[in-house]
Amino acid sequence: MDGRQVKPLKPYSLVRRLLTWGCLLTCVLSIATAGIVFAIAYDEARDQQDDLLEEVAWMLARLELSSYNPQALWMGENDFERWFEHEQRSNAITPAGTTVLLRTLHDEGQTLRVVFDSDLHNGSQSLSIDGKDFRIFLMTLSNGKHIAVGQEIEEVEEMALAGALSAIVPLLVFVVILFIVLVSLLWLAMKPVQSLEAELKAIKPDALKPLSQEGLPRELYPMVESVNQLMSRIQEYQKRESRFTADAAHELRTPLASLSLQLERLEKTPLSPQAREQLQPLRQSVDRAVRLVNQLLSLKRAQNNPAPSKAECNLSQVLANVFEQIWPEAEKKNIELEVIDFERLNPDGTATVPIAEDELFAILRNLLENAVRYTPPNGQIKVRLDNTAPFEVTISDTGPSIDPKDRERVFDPFYRVLGTTVTGTGLGLAIVKSLCEKNRLTIRLDWTDAEKAQGLSVNLKAH
Repeated sequence: MDGRQVKPLKPYSLVRRLLTWGCLLTCVLSIATAGIVFAIAYDEARDQQDDLLEEVAWMLARLELSSYNPQALWMGENDFERWFEHEQRSNAITPAGTTVLLRTLHDEGQTLRVVFDSDLHNGSQSLSIDGKDFRIFLMTLSNGKHIAVGQEIEEVEEMALAGALSAIVPLLVFVVILFIVLVSLLWLAMKPVQSLEAELKAIKPDALKPLSQEGLPRELYPMVESVNQLMSRIQEYQKRESRFTADAAHELRTPLASLSLQLERLEKTPLSPQAREQLQPLRQSVDRAVRLVNQLLSLKRAQNNPAPSKAECNLSQVLANVFEQIWPEAEKKNIELEVIDFERLNPDGTATVPIAEDELFAILRNLLENAVRYTPPNGQIKVRLDNTAPFEVTISDTGPSIDPKDRERVFDPFYRVLGTTVTGTGLGLAIVKSLCEKNRLTIRLDWTDAEKAQGLSVNLKAH
């Protein structure tokens, strides 16, 4: 390793990339096709205008020749051409200085008297007359007269441009329709992927289940099978970890109970002040180990039984039992415990909560123990009943709050916020989170005093 920092690759959207490349390719091909179609249509439109000039000239020629040969009006095309071609070969050039009447296809068929400055050949050609560019068709008749039909090149180009544009309009409409169809097809093609993404997001760590292959394209089958195999291995590892933790906790309970009993006997025997002083840290360590084992067992029981129980309990009674447990510690720190709105929302104390009594007791006890542990002396803890149906309770304290960036991680087992001097196992909130998920409760952490960014407020609410 040379110590250089590698920048992480930015994630990209497959749908957006396909749409981008598809649109770019469609636009490039469409522009190229439209350009070719426009050029072809433009040239064809100009050729059609030349053909129109020629047809009008032939019509005028028939009228002119019919004055001394009436058959020219109904003479067949081939016969008329053979008759005209004999005269055309001998009079293929219109000499300079010849006055010619030029019939125009604009200005309501206005006729212009034109004297050419140079010799002109029969057929289509472009000329400048009185400063204007004309496209004309010139022919010489057997009686020596010249037939000329013309149109301003500007008008010819406008008509050619209009014809070319009308030719590419269907192509542009087709491109728009093609783009809509492309987007729709991509959206439909990605729906199974989006459904798979939603199914993956809905999976909870403690409730892994295999992904369904129903409705998925065959190309996704290998990925789904790999994910299912991975989740199967994770489930197996979780079961092993749960069994190991539970077995270890059970095995530790017996020696810890024996050690605690021996400490009680030792505390009752006469000891010197120095020995009794050394006995106190040992008692604290044993109590901490016992608490850790009990919390491990509580966490595993909550994780191994994800189905919510159908039992109900009395909220006021459970809260009273919790207060009885935490009261000695709160009294040592002179912390004021206050209950708010219970008399107003539950005056007779009979509000029931659809949670098993031991599970609600574990939730409230862990939250209130944390509040007592982290609230400084002479602080205050409030338990407010926000609603009874659905059940909603808020526990707030005047201790240090939890930084917003740590508010999700504190629910992970053994995670502890850095900088705190309070001892603990890091399992209390993990137990609370597991029991809340089991009983369809949402838990939210916030400031007690948002303006000063002080205190912690924990809101529990039933779905």
